[in-house]
Amino acid sequence: MARLEMLRCTTKRASCSVTKHRGCETMKKDDLLDLMERLGGRITTKAARDAGYPNSLLDLLLDEGAIKRESRGVYALVSVPLDDFAVLTLRWPRLVFSHGSALYLLGLSDRVPIALEVSCPRGYRSPALIAEYPGTTVHNVAPKNFGLGLTRGLSPTGTPVALYDAERCFCDMLVQRRRGRADLQLLSDVVNGYMRSESRNLPKLARYADALGVADELRVYTEVM
Repeated sequence: MARLEMLRCTTKRASCSVTKHRGCETMKKDDLLDLMERLGGRITTKAARDAGYPNSLLDLLLDEGAIKRESRGVYALVSVPLDDFAVLTLRWPRLVFSHGSALYLLGLSDRVPIALEVSCPRGYRSPALIAEYPGTTVHNVAPKNFGLGLTRGLSPTGTPVALYDAERCFCDMLVQRRRGRADLQLLSDVVNGYMRSESRNLPKLARYADALGVADELRVYTEVM
């Protein structure tokens, strides 16, 4: 009789332990989903670990259909729309959106990029980027100019991203024109849009042009305007 009672007690304690474990697991899942909501719907495995959530919890949410994997180490809530700007930033945080992609984010172009354009320090290599996003144009920038005009903005779904400011984009387009690679219609839109903008900063634009070696090209446009 005593042994039977001990067995019942042991079974009850084990059952309570399992129930408690499941309850804690559910709370952790809810907490992680709440964190993803606060981060704009996306999270990386590193960010999750830094916040105290193991990879196994992400795998569990993935199996349950609560989240989706968008790239290696990048997860999103199933309700969040696709946003390549956000995914590239989270997967490859050293990349900076530039040229047409930055102009779109800055509101200086209403042309939705078919393929993204990013800049990175010369010597930076990421074969996985081209393999996963084969249409992406990668501009290799001399280290001394990489930080010129670097700023922060938001992707279409609200994820903070690194991008170049309007003055840097203007000058980068002039560099492309000098090399015979510029989209002339996009360049025209940028010049007209920037010169009409109340936030234009011509002294900064001239300083960037000097640094990037397109002061003469810039002078042609500013004299006409």
